Amino acid sequence: MKRFLNCLLLLVLATGCEKSILDRQPNDQMTEAAAFEDLLVTEKFLNNVYAELYGSLYNRTPNYLLAGTTDDADAANLTTGGYQFNIGSLSPTGNPLGDYWSIYYAAIRKANIFLKNIDNVPGDGAIKQRMKGEALFLKAFFYQQLFKFYGPFIIVDQVLSVNDDLALPRNTVSECASYITGLADEAAKLLPVAHESSQLGRATKGAALALKAEALLFFASPLYNPTNEVQRWVDAADAAEAILTGSDFNYELYNNYQNLFLVNNNSEVIYAYMASASTNAMEAANGPSGYGGWSGTSPTQELVDAYEMVNGMAPLNPDGSVNPLSGYDPAKPYENRDPRFYASILYNGAPWQGRAIESFVGGADGISIGTHTRSQTGYFLKKFLDESLVVNSSQRRAATWILFRLGTVMLDFAESRNEASGPDADVYAAVNAIRARANMPELPEGLTQDEMRERIRHERRIELAFEDNRFWDVRRWKIGIETFGKPIHGMRITRVGDALNYERVQVRSRVFDDRRHFFPIPQSEINKNSNLEQNAGW
Repeated sequence: MKRFLNCLLLLVLATGCEKSILDRQPNDQMTEAAAFEDLLVTEKFLNNVYAELYGSLYNRTPNYLLAGTTDDADAANLTTGGYQFNIGSLSPTGNPLGDYWSIYYAAIRKANIFLKNIDNVPGDGAIKQRMKGEALFLKAFFYQQLFKFYGPFIIVDQVLSVNDDLALPRNTVSECASYITGLADEAAKLLPVAHESSQLGRATKGAALALKAEALLFFASPLYNPTNEVQRWVDAADAAEAILTGSDFNYELYNNYQNLFLVNNNSEVIYAYMASASTNAMEAANGPSGYGGWSGTSPTQELVDAYEMVNGMAPLNPDGSVNPLSGYDPAKPYENRDPRFYASILYNGAPWQGRAIESFVGGADGISIGTHTRSQTGYFLKKFLDESLVVNSSQRRAATWILFRLGTVMLDFAESRNEASGPDADVYAAVNAIRARANMPELPEGLTQDEMRERIRHERRIELAFEDNRFWDVRRWKIGIETFGKPIHGMRITRVGDALNYERVQVRSRVFDDRRHFFPIPQSEINKNSNLEQNAGW
């Protein structure tokens, strides 16, 4: 995808110092007009709106995943915003993860400028309609991100100027959800099912419908739906099912879970951001320290414990004792686990680039307290990493970041249908298909709705590990205090003769209270807008 604009378009996107992020506008209206006189230049403008995906996705490049601010991983590098976030550094005057209110409204303004002008651009009508669909998708995506970070937002459906009323209140939760899904529906009508290979990275009909399903899932969830209006769950299930059963689509679960995240544009991918054609950022940021990596996202013992045994049994009981029916051996803690464990996490003894991981004390990859480039948990990220790529070399690869995939939509459907009407055959089928791909046993029959809810939540944690979902899932389920408000642990491994001793140890404390289910709106925006209400508790 083309990403870079010429000087003309950089001028178009320049912003001034007006009263609010909502009203920032081009300094030179003639320059804006010039950007929409030629379809090729207009396409470059659209590509710049796409570039906001790269610039806004949680500072993912070069070294940070949202998993590092959950109970699934530690943000090992103490210089990252993730570490500061974990110790409680979040307020209306400072968010170490970023000012996403400003980021997304700036991106929305670009989309609004494009949508205001596209119909008047000379050129092929079919291409313009497709481009319009892409801009609508991007606008819906940016609003969905605001919905996730902050809850209800201010709907801005036009390009505002300093002469407009900028003291706008936030819309209701229902209005926001309806607006996002409306944009997604409109985009889906204009977008193709697939693009030619030269256009990969552009939005498709499936991407728009997956975004709609996600928005409705959030709208139905406890954080947004405190009275549990069941119709919201019905709507969310229907939106996900439209992708699973749609005759237009040819998505299917990719047959190799580990390679799913390395083989670009495979059968399971609904939409992926084309991150770079030449990068080793993921490997350098998260690879094991003994191999030149920075160990940036270090899996926790909590996540390791969550992986079932191959027989489908939990290795530990809720009180932390060994489940005697599981076959788990504390002296051999990494044997006979869910295959997704081996695809996602590097542990002591795991093979990697010609040798075994040495995360024991004194090992090549061992814990070193206070060192920013070493795991404090004794584990390393494997998911997303290309084993053939040597960090300290000139090797690079084309990389993508999956935003929507079939497996996620299947779990969205299972959760929504279960909440709407209980664990019927379709709910079982969706979850069991995910487990079958991993060669895991089917769920036991006869589960109650509550039991199925816990099974689905567990399956999301395992299947979607490190894909950012848990950061949002825990919030929308409103279980952050009991989940994110606890210390995280790792495994300290020491040699005793020829044997290894495994000791579960606390790594860091975490800070979480009820107000952190939503982020605070930046105080600078509150100060500019007397009608803008801050999130509760901030």
